[in-house]
Amino acid sequence: MRIIIAAISLSLASAATAQTAPAPEPAPAPTPAPARPAGGFSFSPYPPGWQIDVGPGLLAVPQFPGSSGLRVLPIPALDIRYKNQFFASVQQGIGYNLVNERHLRAGPILRPEFGRTSRDIARFPGLRRISFAPEVGGFIAWQPNFFTTVQVEVRQAIGGHEGLIADLSLRRVKLIGKWTIGYGGRLRFADQRYNRRYFGVTPAEAATSGLAAYAPGGNLNDIGVSAFVSRRLGGKWSANGFVSYSRLLLDAADSPITRSRFGSANQVTLGATLSYRFRFQ
Repeated sequence: MRIIIAAISLSLASAATAQTAPAPEPAPAPTPAPARPAGGFSFSPYPPGWQIDVGPGLLAVPQFPGSSGLRVLPIPALDIRYKNQFFASVQQGIGYNLVNERHLRAGPILRPEFGRTSRDIARFPGLRRISFAPEVGGFIAWQPNFFTTVQVEVRQAIGGHEGLIADLSLRRVKLIGKWTIGYGGRLRFADQRYNRRYFGVTPAEAATSGLAAYAPGGNLNDIGVSAFVSRRLGGKWSANGFVSYSRLLLDAADSPITRSRFGSANQVTLGATLSYRFRFQ
């Protein structure tokens, strides 16, 4: 079972900004700085030290890549950041900004790939399970402003599907009072090894599963859009919601798994969390 996610956090807390008053004459006015609004949150490009958002949540994901059914899972809202350097979350993985310029960030990233269990594909006897594995790679992100990010990310699985994945994504964030709203899109390329593990059917598997044998190649895997919303509650609490939709393409869409009565090229993920924010140096 693979958690889909598009490069957008469920637990992003909302905030607002305000300009400081100019310094007395004759000194020039200082650059406007983020203010600390009610509720204990401040909106700035990065926290001054450690920032941790944690809380309960639920996630509904496809039972397996290409599935028409959803599985509901309890999943924690967990987002950890240190200044504008280190980040770790269930959705974004673990990363570090080795390059950390005003409009450009780049560095290593590690994401979990949860694989495909025998229970996920119980309707297809003999179809192989895919074990959990880390995906290790790197990213480069261009930010023309703090509210817009264009990112390229390439990852190689160590074990599991053993494939190579490349994502091109665009993310936008807007602040409206106590609300934070984000949206974006993504294109994913997957190599032959990835597609054959998740969407291929070997002759031996075809003999037991009832599916036709299929050997896909490497190409565009899917195109997707996603959105999230977060609202500040009392104190340091926030409520968050997330939805994503992706459409499988080319060889992934043509797989006998996807085209079966239990499959679909339309992939939907839904999530909701309640999170509390800690900050310390």
